[in-house]
Amino acid sequence: MKPSLVALCSVMAGLVSLPAQGAEIKLYPTGPAEDSAFVRFVDGSAAGLRVTAAGSAAALELDAESRASAYMPVAGKTTIKGELTQGKDEQTVSVEILPSEFVTVLGVKTQQGLQVHTIHEEADDFTAVRASIAFYDLNPACEDAGVQVAGRQVFLFEHVEVGKWVRRQVNPVPLSVQLMCAGQPVGQPLDLGTLQAGERHSLFLAPGDPASGFFHIKDTVAP
Repeated sequence: MKPSLVALCSVMAGLVSLPAQGAEIKLYPTGPAEDSAFVRFVDGSAAGLRVTAAGSAAALELDAESRASAYMPVAGKTTIKGELTQGKDEQTVSVEILPSEFVTVLGVKTQQGLQVHTIHEEADDFTAVRASIAFYDLNPACEDAGVQVAGRQVFLFEHVEVGKWVRRQVNPVPLSVQLMCAGQPVGQPLDLGTLQAGERHSLFLAPGDPASGFFHIKDTVAP
Protein backbone atom coordinates (compact mmCIF):
# COMPACT_ATOMS: atom_id res chain seq x y z
CA MET A 1 0.00 0.00 0.00
CA LYS A 2 1.30 3.44 -0.88
CA PRO A 3 1.76 5.62 2.23
CA SER A 4 0.08 8.99 2.63
CA LEU A 5 2.23 12.08 3.08
CA VAL A 6 2.60 11.72 6.83
CA ALA A 7 0.52 8.65 7.64
CA LEU A 8 3.53 6.46 8.44
CA CYS A 9 5.50 9.18 10.17
CA SER A 10 6.58 9.29 13.74
CA VAL A 11 5.09 12.59 15.00
CA MET A 12 5.19 14.05 18.51
CA ALA A 13 2.07 13.28 20.51
CA GLY A 14 -0.51 16.04 20.12
CA LEU A 15 1.42 17.89 17.36
CA VAL A 16 -0.90 19.61 14.91
CA SER A 17 1.43 22.03 13.11
CA LEU A 18 5.15 22.62 13.05
CA PRO A 19 7.50 25.41 11.97
CA ALA A 20 9.35 25.15 8.68
CA GLN A 21 12.75 24.81 10.31
CA GLY A 22 14.17 23.21 13.40
CA ALA A 23 11.39 20.76 14.30
CA GLU A 24 12.81 17.79 16.22
CA ILE A 25 10.53 15.22 14.60
CA LYS A 26 10.59 12.74 11.77
CA LEU A 27 7.88 13.31 9.18
CA TYR A 28 8.62 10.23 7.10
CA PRO A 29 9.70 6.64 7.59
CA THR A 30 13.24 5.89 6.49
CA GLY A 31 14.51 2.67 5.00
CA PRO A 32 17.97 1.17 4.58
CA ALA A 33 20.67 3.76 3.92
CA GLU A 34 21.12 2.58 0.34
CA ASP A 35 17.42 3.25 -0.36
CA SER A 36 17.19 6.67 1.28
CA ALA A 37 15.87 9.74 -0.53
CA PHE A 38 15.04 13.30 0.53
CA VAL A 39 12.03 15.57 0.03
CA ARG A 40 11.42 19.25 0.79
CA PHE A 41 8.57 21.72 0.31
CA VAL A 42 8.98 25.30 -0.95
CA ASP A 43 6.66 28.33 -0.94
CA GLY A 44 7.35 29.68 -4.41
CA SER A 45 5.43 32.94 -4.02
CA ALA A 46 6.09 33.85 -0.34
CA ALA A 47 2.31 34.00 0.09
CA GLY A 48 2.08 31.34 2.79
CA LEU A 49 1.83 27.62 2.07
CA ARG A 50 0.45 24.80 4.20
CA VAL A 51 1.39 21.17 3.60
CA THR A 52 -1.04 18.70 5.10
CA ALA A 53 -0.83 14.92 5.24
CA ALA A 54 -3.56 12.92 3.57
CA GLY A 55 -5.89 11.77 6.35
CA SER A 56 -3.96 13.63 9.06
CA ALA A 57 -4.07 16.97 10.88
CA ALA A 58 -0.27 17.24 11.00
CA ALA A 59 0.88 20.14 8.85
CA LEU A 60 3.95 22.04 7.75
CA GLU A 61 3.61 25.84 7.55
CA LEU A 62 5.78 27.90 5.18
CA ASP A 63 5.79 31.69 4.77
CA ALA A 64 7.90 34.61 3.57
CA GLU A 65 10.32 34.21 6.49
CA SER A 66 10.69 30.44 6.09
CA ARG A 67 10.04 29.66 2.45
CA ALA A 68 11.45 26.15 2.45
CA SER A 69 11.49 23.14 4.70
CA ALA A 70 14.66 21.20 5.26
CA TYR A 71 15.24 18.16 3.07
CA MET A 72 13.57 15.37 5.02
CA PRO A 73 14.85 11.79 4.69
CA VAL A 74 12.33 9.29 3.36
CA ALA A 75 12.39 5.71 2.24
CA GLY A 76 13.00 5.36 -1.49
CA LYS A 77 10.63 3.47 -3.78
CA THR A 78 7.59 5.03 -2.14
CA THR A 79 4.79 7.50 -2.91
CA ILE A 80 3.85 10.31 -0.56
CA LYS A 81 0.43 11.99 -0.66
CA GLY A 82 -1.15 15.09 0.79
CA GLU A 83 -2.50 18.57 0.09
CA LEU A 84 -0.92 21.97 -0.47
CA THR A 85 -3.10 24.90 0.63
CA GLN A 86 -2.68 28.62 -0.06
CA GLY A 87 -5.58 30.75 1.11
CA LYS A 88 -8.69 29.18 -0.40
CA ASP A 89 -6.75 27.30 -3.07
CA GLU A 90 -5.85 23.65 -2.53
CA GLN A 91 -4.01 21.10 -4.65
CA THR A 92 -3.62 17.38 -3.99
CA VAL A 93 -0.13 16.00 -4.43
CA SER A 94 1.05 12.45 -5.01
CA VAL A 95 4.80 12.11 -5.49
CA GLU A 96 6.70 8.95 -6.33
CA ILE A 97 10.20 9.05 -4.86
CA LEU A 98 13.07 6.86 -6.00
CA PRO A 99 16.16 5.90 -4.00
CA SER A 100 18.89 8.58 -3.78
CA GLU A 101 16.66 11.33 -5.19
CA PHE A 102 16.40 14.88 -3.85
CA VAL A 103 12.78 15.90 -4.51
CA THR A 104 11.43 19.46 -4.26
CA VAL A 105 7.68 20.12 -4.16
CA LEU A 106 7.02 23.81 -4.87
CA GLY A 107 3.66 25.54 -4.54
CA VAL A 108 3.23 28.93 -6.22
CA LYS A 109 0.37 31.43 -6.43
CA THR A 110 -0.66 32.31 -9.99
CA GLN A 111 -3.58 34.08 -11.68
CA GLN A 112 -5.01 30.63 -12.34
CA GLY A 113 -4.69 29.65 -8.69
CA LEU A 114 -2.23 27.46 -6.81
CA GLN A 115 0.20 25.56 -9.03
CA VAL A 116 2.37 22.67 -7.86
CA HIS A 117 5.72 21.85 -9.43
CA THR A 118 7.72 18.75 -8.55
CA ILE A 119 11.45 18.61 -9.22
CA HIS A 120 13.37 15.32 -9.13
CA GLU A 121 17.11 15.75 -8.74
CA GLU A 122 19.70 13.00 -8.67
CA ALA A 123 22.43 13.21 -6.07
CA ASP A 124 25.55 14.92 -7.42
CA ASP A 125 29.19 14.34 -6.61
CA PHE A 126 29.64 16.03 -3.26
CA THR A 127 32.82 17.88 -2.38
CA ALA A 128 33.61 19.22 1.06
CA VAL A 129 35.91 21.96 -0.27
CA ARG A 130 33.47 23.79 -2.55
CA ALA A 131 29.87 25.02 -2.39
CA SER A 132 27.08 23.69 -4.61
CA ILE A 133 24.46 25.92 -6.29
CA ALA A 134 21.41 24.82 -8.28
CA PHE A 135 19.18 26.91 -10.56
CA TYR A 136 15.60 25.76 -11.15
CA ASP A 137 13.84 27.50 -14.06
CA LEU A 138 10.05 27.22 -13.81
CA ASN A 139 9.14 30.49 -15.55
CA PRO A 140 8.24 30.61 -19.27
CA ALA A 141 8.10 34.44 -19.10
CA CYS A 142 11.91 34.59 -18.84
CA GLU A 143 13.36 33.77 -22.25
CA ASP A 144 16.80 32.18 -22.41
CA ALA A 145 17.16 32.28 -18.63
CA GLY A 146 20.57 32.63 -17.04
CA VAL A 147 22.31 33.72 -13.85
CA GLN A 148 25.36 35.98 -13.80
CA VAL A 149 27.74 36.97 -11.04
CA ALA A 150 26.42 40.44 -10.13
CA GLY A 151 28.54 43.24 -11.56
CA ARG A 152 30.51 40.92 -13.81
CA GLN A 153 30.04 39.42 -17.26
CA VAL A 154 30.43 35.93 -15.82
CA PHE A 155 27.63 33.39 -16.10
CA LEU A 156 27.03 30.77 -13.44
CA PHE A 157 24.24 29.36 -15.59
CA GLU A 158 23.06 30.24 -19.09
CA HIS A 159 20.56 29.07 -21.71
CA VAL A 160 18.54 27.14 -19.11
CA GLU A 161 15.33 25.66 -20.48
CA VAL A 162 12.00 26.13 -18.73
CA GLY A 163 11.24 23.15 -16.51
CA LYS A 164 14.90 22.20 -16.23
CA TRP A 165 17.46 22.51 -13.45
CA VAL A 166 21.24 22.74 -13.42
CA ARG A 167 23.79 22.53 -10.62
CA ARG A 168 27.45 23.42 -10.33
CA GLN A 169 30.23 23.61 -7.77
CA VAL A 170 31.71 27.03 -6.92
CA ASN A 171 34.48 28.29 -4.70
CA PRO A 172 33.47 29.34 -1.15
CA VAL A 173 33.48 33.12 -1.64
CA PRO A 174 31.07 36.05 -1.10
CA LEU A 175 28.57 35.95 -3.96
CA SER A 176 25.74 38.07 -5.38
CA VAL A 177 23.86 36.92 -8.48
CA GLN A 178 21.79 38.60 -11.19
CA LEU A 179 18.91 37.02 -13.10
CA MET A 180 19.21 37.39 -16.87
CA CYS A 181 16.33 37.01 -19.35
CA ALA A 182 17.09 37.16 -23.08
CA GLY A 183 20.50 38.61 -22.25
CA GLN A 184 19.14 41.46 -20.11
CA PRO A 185 19.27 41.86 -16.30
CA VAL A 186 15.89 41.49 -14.58
CA GLY A 187 15.18 42.66 -11.04
CA GLN A 188 17.76 43.33 -8.36
CA PRO A 189 20.79 41.13 -7.58
CA LEU A 190 20.42 38.50 -4.88
CA ASP A 191 23.06 38.53 -2.15
CA LEU A 192 23.86 34.92 -1.20
CA GLY A 193 26.29 36.02 1.48
CA THR A 194 29.62 34.28 1.93
CA LEU A 195 29.38 30.71 0.71
CA GLN A 196 30.93 28.05 2.89
CA ALA A 197 32.66 24.88 1.77
CA GLY A 198 30.27 21.94 1.77
CA GLU A 199 27.10 24.08 1.60
CA ARG A 200 24.28 23.57 -0.91
CA HIS A 201 22.21 26.47 -2.22
CA SER A 202 19.17 26.76 -4.51
CA LEU A 203 18.12 29.54 -6.86
CA PHE A 204 14.49 29.37 -7.99
CA LEU A 205 12.77 31.21 -10.83
CA ALA A 206 9.08 30.68 -10.06
CA PRO A 207 6.19 31.37 -12.48
CA GLY A 208 4.84 34.92 -12.71
CA ASP A 209 6.87 38.14 -12.73
CA PRO A 210 10.50 37.03 -13.16
CA ALA A 211 11.82 39.94 -11.07
CA SER A 212 9.83 38.85 -8.00
CA GLY A 213 9.95 35.11 -8.76
CA PHE A 214 13.74 34.85 -8.49
CA PHE A 215 14.76 33.83 -4.98
CA HIS A 216 17.41 31.98 -3.02
CA ILE A 217 17.33 29.46 -0.21
CA LYS A 218 20.12 27.68 1.59
CA ASP A 219 19.57 23.93 1.50
CA THR A 220 19.42 22.15 4.85
CA VAL A 221 18.85 18.53 5.81
CA ALA A 222 16.67 17.57 8.77
CA PRO A 223 18.42 15.55 11.49
